Amino acid sequence: MELLERSRYLLLVILSGLSLRLVLAPHSAGSDLAQFYGFAGTMLEKKACFYAYADATGFQGKGWPYPWPYVYGPVMAYVLALLRHVVGGSVRAFWSGGNYYVYIDPTWAFAVKLVFILADTGVALLLYLLLREKSEGRAILGAALYYLNPITIYVSAVYGMFDGLALLFFLLGLYLRRWERSSYALYGFSLALKHTLTFPAVLSLWDAVLEGKRAVQRIAFFLLCGLLPFLPMIILCPSSLKGLPNLLGGMDVSYTDPVSYSMNGVSSLATYLHMTRGSETLFVLRHWYVPAVVLLALVLCRHAFNRNLAVSTALAYAVFTATYWRVNPQYLLPLVAFLIILAAAEGGAVTLLSLLTTVYVGVWPIMQPSSFWFHVHMENPSWTFVRFVDAVTFRVFSDGPYVAYSIGLTLLLYAVILSATVPYLKNLKSWLSERKWVRA
Repeated sequence: MELLERSRYLLLVILSGLSLRLVLAPHSAGSDLAQFYGFAGTMLEKKACFYAYADATGFQGKGWPYPWPYVYGPVMAYVLALLRHVVGGSVRAFWSGGNYYVYIDPTWAFAVKLVFILADTGVALLLYLLLREKSEGRAILGAALYYLNPITIYVSAVYGMFDGLALLFFLLGLYLRRWERSSYALYGFSLALKHTLTFPAVLSLWDAVLEGKRAVQRIAFFLLCGLLPFLPMIILCPSSLKGLPNLLGGMDVSYTDPVSYSMNGVSSLATYLHMTRGSETLFVLRHWYVPAVVLLALVLCRHAFNRNLAVSTALAYAVFTATYWRVNPQYLLPLVAFLIILAAAEGGAVTLLSLLTTVYVGVWPIMQPSSFWFHVHMENPSWTFVRFVDAVTFRVFSDGPYVAYSIGLTLLLYAVILSATVPYLKNLKSWLSERKWVRA
């Protein structure tokens, strides 16, 4: 009876979150969904030679609405091509009266977002399964904090981005950690979806090295499944992969305009000072890797003394979002999941800070004039939904509050990371004191 009641709570969380997503999804679309339509067309046309045409050169001739290159692994390109082949849809891009309009067929937008919503639901269920090892109550609360968080709803169902899909495979790897080969294969495969999970992936490889005996086998499965999605291209069109390193490297470091979409406090402040005072602060952004290396080293050190891979990978992703020069809103979706894992596994200050940050992250979509995505790309928008979203958001347009928000988020992440890692430095000191060269 008790088990049935607890299952009822989980079902209520899933039904509530899923219903909300399915109601919002058909009436909104982010700009990336329009570009995804172009990527899908190029994949269908060029097939294994896709990456030879994945840069922004001649984007209009490729049927792309924007000059944005494809900077991800091939898995999402395969998914998009399949969706376009099955559901069709359309994207119209044109100039009129000096304005550029991009309209997305709701059929296409909903079909793509449905994949993201299903992945999002899978992540919530995996969080429940991972946290249930601690307690049923924590598991249900963790699933609720993730699945009902405004930022996860925004990313999967309003704007439409696939970070949840990459996260799904990584968390599945954590859940299947007893089956080492499958686990490491999934870590590698997640990078073939989106390489923003690089820091947690590095941590998983560090864990393999620390284990010693089966390290080579684990790393081999990681690399094999990370490279497997590239196999058709390697076999059929290897020349197309020449420009791949530059594509996957992403864009050059620059000021993070618009500020309202920058989630890194250092980058936001540097950009804001440049915009308002003309200060040359780009050098700060270019050296983002310095604090990243320091904080990641602390996480690696902690893991050497506390082999909790779920916690350590969560901290590694927190390092990424705390330090990377351009943290986009969609990067916060995996952050919420990882923070929930941290909160459930740790205690004291780490738990409190992680929970606070989880709630804090969800404030951003409520600050935003999020109704923008309910009409800007919809040729026949539902103004009822536009008015509803306007009524439940603050619609902040000025940059200042977003700079303050991103600074607050970065400070919270630093606090989480340092409170979870610095105490382990005393273990490192004790370990070093036992080395002969120290005693000598």
